[in-house]
Formats: sequence, structure tokens, C-alpha cells
Amino acid sequence: MKAALTSMALLVSSLAFAAAPDGSIDSLQASVQGKTIGTEGPGVQLPRPAADYRDTITQALAAPLSADAAVRVALLNNPQLQATLGAEGLTVTDGFGSNTPSRVRAQQAVTVLSAQAFKAWVNAVAARQNVQLMRNAKDTAESSNALVRRMVQAGNVNKLTQAHNQAALSEAVLALARAEQAAFAARETLTVVLGLSGMQTQFALPDLLPSVPAQALDLPDIEARALRARADLQSAQQQWLQKQSLALRNPEARWDAMGDAAGVRAQGVLLRSQARSAYYRYRSSWDIARHLQDAVLPLRKFIHDEQVLRYNGMLTSVFEVLADSQTQTLAHSTSAMAQRDFWLAHADLQALLAGAPFEAIGGDAGNSDAASSATSKPAGH
Repeated sequence: MKAALTSMALLVSSLAFAAAPDGSIDSLQASVQGKTIGTEGPGVQLPRPAADYRDTITQALAAPLSADAAVRVALLNNPQLQATLGAEGLTVTDGFGSNTPSRVRAQQAVTVLSAQAFKAWVNAVAARQNVQLMRNAKDTAESSNALVRRMVQAGNVNKLTQAHNQAALSEAVLALARAEQAAFAARETLTVVLGLSGMQTQFALPDLLPSVPAQALDLPDIEARALRARADLQSAQQQWLQKQSLALRNPEARWDAMGDAAGVRAQGVLLRSQARSAYYRYRSSWDIARHLQDAVLPLRKFIHDEQVLRYNGMLTSVFEVLADSQTQTLAHSTSAMAQRDFWLAHADLQALLAGAPFEAIGGDAGNSDAASSATSKPAGH
């Protein structure tokens, strides 16, 4: 009998071990497909214990880093996401339910990190683009200053005009220095989000941001979509409904139910407001970026071309042509920053629709500093 009991105990133990979670996160990985920001093509990979992704990351960094590649590298290599998943442990693996609080937190952490990586990439590329524009502006100011200096020596221009040109050159030099400073900071923020160090930090970035789409998203049901996407809010609502049924038989529980209902309603009110705000920023950013791209830049180009024609016909001075070149460069810089603001707003909106807490992704698409600082926060917090 004792031997039989021992054999049965060993059998039960082996069955329990076989049924235990094996660490697979296939279902978690499947659940985040379509909920990552900035990715295109096949589904994304999530980090798994003891896996080595160095070759994958090296390959992604070999070419100028696209938004898609940046997000994929971040999801595999970001230390904070790995720490978040490690803290959740086996509760995010396939051996547990798909709608557990741990799984919901893990899904949100993935979406938040993808949005942070995409926004950091947008800021870094936009800052790099602005450096080149400010360098062009400085080159133009230097050309103007050199011309004025020769004309002063020939006695054709007075010292006051020369002083004005020197002041303009000084401003252009300072603008370039500030742009380079901002580009360095933005690149470092992206590097941290990607979890890179050593030679990996030498990755290249594209010269330009993607064009703003020809049409903006029309989302009249943005509030309903945002509410449906929040699994944690739906879970809180279900818990309140369960307590409400108990409250019918318990007067004290009615007060608890009222408090729970107020808490759920407060979250709903806030989320609706966030959804409206996110869509307003998205749509207004699109309007501004498209106006600059479709109306302002072509107009500035027409004016500049006309100035050159008038100069060739000796109807205007070279100084007016150079001044107009500066104005055109600044218009391009304004347009580039508007593109940046649109893509930041786009990321916020998409993350909200994917069920990410708005406050976790920064939440203010019009503030690049806020967007950058948000990327330094641990994913899922």
C-alpha cells in the first residue's frame, strides 16, 4: 500500500510539473499585435528569458534606423520592459488566463513602450533635420556677411549695414548651436529607450520625417473606441456590477457600491476627455502641417524664385535675395516642426486607441519636451 501511495504521489507530481507554465508567451505576443505604435509588416517579437537577440538588433541598426526598426529594437532590448515582464513572472505566460491583471498590465507596458520609442524616434529625426536647416541658414548668413564686408571695403556699404549683418550671423550661429544641442539630447533619449550602449549607439538616422498623410483620420466615435480599448476599466466596471448585485441585500455594501461606481465613472469621464483632447491635437496638428506643406512652402518657393529672377534682371539687390533665402529656410524649419508635432499627436492617439493609459505616454503631443521626458519613465508605470 505504501509503495502504491508513493507511486501515485510521484505520478501526481509529474502531472503537475507537466501542466505547469513553461514560460512561453506566445499568447501575450499574439495579443499585442496591432497594439504597437509605429510598426509595419509582420508581428513584433517580445523578449523571452535567456533569449539572445544581439544579431537581430545588429541587423536592425545596420541601415538608417526606421520608425519600425526603432520600435522593434525597443521591444526586444529595453531594460525597463524586461524588468516589468520579469516582475510579472509566470503570470504573463501561456499557462495563465488571457485577461488577468498581469496580462493586461503587460499588454499596456508593451503599447506604452512602443509609443515612447516611436515618439523618441520622431523627436530625434526632427531634431536632426532641424540641424541641417539651421546649418543652411548659417551658411547663407555667412555668405551675406562676407559680401557686405567686401562692399564695405569698396566703400559701397556703410558700417551700420555691416553691423546688422554681423548680428544676423551671430544669431544664426547661436540657432545652429541650440539645434545641435537639442539633436544630441533627442538622440540620447532615443538611445536609452532602445537600450543601446557601446558601438550600438553609432546608429544612423534618416534625414527626414515621413510625410504627413493626405487625409486625416475621421473618428466621430473616438470616446467609445477609447473606452472599449481599456481592458482594465472594463474589468473595474464588471467588479462594480458584481458588488452592486450584492448591495441589494446588504445596506452597508450599498455605500461601497456607490463609491466603486463613482470611481469607475470618474475614470470614464477622464478617459473621454483624454480621447477628445488626443483627437483634437491630432486633427489640429494635421491641419497645421498640411497648411504649411501645401500652402506656405510653395508660396515661399514662388517668392524666392521671383526674387532670383528680379535679381538676374538687376531689379533687386543680392541682399534681398539672401534675406529671402533665410526666410525660406525658417519656413522649412517651421514645417518640419509641424510634421514632428503631427507624428507625436498621431502616436498619442494610436496608443490611446490601443488601450494604453494616456498619462503613461506623455499625453501632450504639442510638447516635445514632455514627450521626450515620458520616454525615460519605466514602461507600464
